[in-house]
Amino acid sequence: MNETSTSSSVSPSAEEYLLTLFRKEVGNEQIGTSKLAELFDVKAPSVTGMLRRLHKRGWVTYKRYRPPELTDLGRSIATKLIRRHRLLETYLVSHLEFDPDEVHDEVEILEHAVSDTLIDRIDEKLGHPAFDPHGEPIPDENGHSPNMNLITLSTVAEESSAVFSRMDNRDLGMKKHLTSLGLQPGTNLTRMSSGQADQLLVKAGERLLKMPEKIAQLIWVWPDTY
Repeated sequence: MNETSTSSSVSPSAEEYLLTLFRKEVGNEQIGTSKLAELFDVKAPSVTGMLRRLHKRGWVTYKRYRPPELTDLGRSIATKLIRRHRLLETYLVSHLEFDPDEVHDEVEILEHAVSDTLIDRIDEKLGHPAFDPHGEPIPDENGHSPNMNLITLSTVAEESSAVFSRMDNRDLGMKKHLTSLGLQPGTNLTRMSSGQADQLLVKAGERLLKMPEKIAQLIWVWPDTY
C-alpha cells in the first residue's frame, strides 16, 4: 500500500521520532536505539518497535545495531512538520499577540489538529515568512529552507547584508533593548562603515544603530547568501 506523505497521517509519537532524527541529521549526528530510549524515557524495545513501524511505512531505514536514518519520504514529512510548527508560532505571535517565549507549548497542542490546507492559508495570510519568531527558518511549501549556518553580526563584512536571527541570551538586557528598537527575527541588516575598530554602525530598516563590537558578537544573523 502506498503511504501518504502528508503530515496529517503521522501520529504524535511518530512525529517526535521523525523530528528528532531530522534535527540530528541537520547537526551531522547519528543517534542509536539506546540514546533514543534515554531521550524519550522509554525502554529500548519500545524504540525498536517504533523504528520498525517507521521502517515499514518507508519513513526510516532501520537495521539492528545500526543508527536509524531518514528516507527521502521521512525527511519530507519532518520538513512539513517543522513548517507547520513554525508557521503556527509565527501566526500566534504576529496576530494573537502571544509572547515568543510562551508560544511553543500552545503550538504543541494545536499542531496535531490543523490540516495542511489551513497551514497553507496561514502561510499566505502571513505573506510567506522565511523566519519564525525565534529566528528559525520556515521551509516553504516545497520543503526548501534558507541556509542553516548562522554567523555573528561582528563577522559580517562592511557594506554587506544579513538577516537578524536571535540575540544571545547571555545579555537579556540588550536583547530587550534591541527588541524595543524594532530588531526582530527576520529584520534585514546592513553593516555600514563606522570608522572605528571597536564600534559597528548597522542599518536596520530605516534606523542606524551604533553598537560596541562586544555586543555585535552576541547577535546571530543569517548571511546574505541565504
